[in-house]
Amino acid sequence: LARAHGRSPLGPRPLVARSIRPVRVSSRPALRAARAAADAVVDKAAHNDEQSALRDEMVSGCTECTMPFESERANALANAALADHTRLSAIAKDASERDDGCSKMALRALVVGAETGKLSKALLEHGATHVLVLDHSRLMLDRAAEQFDGLETPGVVGNETGARFAKADVCDVPAYQGPFDVVVFNDSLRHQADPVEALRRAVLLTRPGARVVVSERVSEESTEETENAFDVDALVEDLPLQSIFDDPRRGKTMRMTRDERDDSSEIHETSFTERLPTRTSETYLDHRCGSVTHTYEVPPLFKLRDEIVLAAPVVEGFGRGSRLMGVPTANLDPLVLEDELAGMRRGVYFGYARLPEDAKHGKWCKCVVNVGARPTFADGEGVTVEVHALRDFGRDFYGENMEVVVLGFLRPEMRFDGLSALVARIMADIGLARGALDERACRERVDESVGFQASDE
Repeated sequence: LARAHGRSPLGPRPLVARSIRPVRVSSRPALRAARAAADAVVDKAAHNDEQSALRDEMVSGCTECTMPFESERANALANAALADHTRLSAIAKDASERDDGCSKMALRALVVGAETGKLSKALLEHGATHVLVLDHSRLMLDRAAEQFDGLETPGVVGNETGARFAKADVCDVPAYQGPFDVVVFNDSLRHQADPVEALRRAVLLTRPGARVVVSERVSEESTEETENAFDVDALVEDLPLQSIFDDPRRGKTMRMTRDERDDSSEIHETSFTERLPTRTSETYLDHRCGSVTHTYEVPPLFKLRDEIVLAAPVVEGFGRGSRLMGVPTANLDPLVLEDELAGMRRGVYFGYARLPEDAKHGKWCKCVVNVGARPTFADGEGVTVEVHALRDFGRDFYGENMEVVVLGFLRPEMRFDGLSALVARIMADIGLARGALDERACRERVDESVGFQASDE
């Protein structure tokens, strides 16, 4: 269900929740995991129905009671999302270079939680060109859309500017709706069926320079214990995000203890509440308008603040990369890389790789690196370091040393709905990595005297 000035911007195929088809597996642990995934689908649907009913009831109640300081809060969140935004600067520069003074560039915002619609209006007033508003409540969406009734604004079908309103789950937003330059969880993250997954899926829809704002109202019933039980800063440690108070344009910092590394090598069958991290340190928070607001930014080129050098022999893997997915990988010996892995989150990285002892392949080539425990498959134990070089070496090189300089972090380790979904995401990762590594800023971070493969010049 979608509404914007009486028309559906999503055409005949609106955003809807879709079922998750379990991966076919044979082992008992994997079978239990598949059954748990199926149960999660049912639980999520029931949760979303409950949220829809609760939010429908809020619409008929006292707005000032349930959503105090709404106007002030909307402006504060819009300012947090767009103040000094790199995309706004690019749009202003583009407009200044055009004869008509109008930029063709877009700044897309995703709002999760419609509320009164004042936030979506404030985002447009602060410089956003497109705003997609999601909520589980149809009544909440209808009320939010009333902010735009009677305004002489362009339609919002297709790629026209304006606001769109959709009854949907953030985890079901297709990639073609983005990429988004702003994501705002408007008092909605902790109310998601799985806040961890919701935040991850939303971040996957963004691009470098995007802002992610998480704002939660503090009610009279809130206590320090309940607030500390939901640590947003700990959630983003596994994401390509950095607090705006920690200079995100210098890159993401990796913070990981040995205990975290050991625990992340397994995918536990627990509910999301058991997986939510707890607050462990002082964080930079914005306390205004009865809310606690966290603001983050995707670093330029997804870059890491400090590059990571991995040098180890190539060992045999499962052969799945080339056999099933058409993405051959070189597996580095994780025992040799124990110290380096202690400081890396589980997930997908990119950088440059080479075979330093091979005269023909001693130059740098682009690569994607996966550090993880293969959550989509059921076989194998422990951590793997898989390097997919974006070129064909033409031969196997087991036992030879490979050197990799890791420069960027794309996403955390995730479980996908079967092989096809995994391959699609891998292809997207490769595209993002290739685009970033084409930039001069990445090449300057490795020893350029070694040279680059001809295809990467």
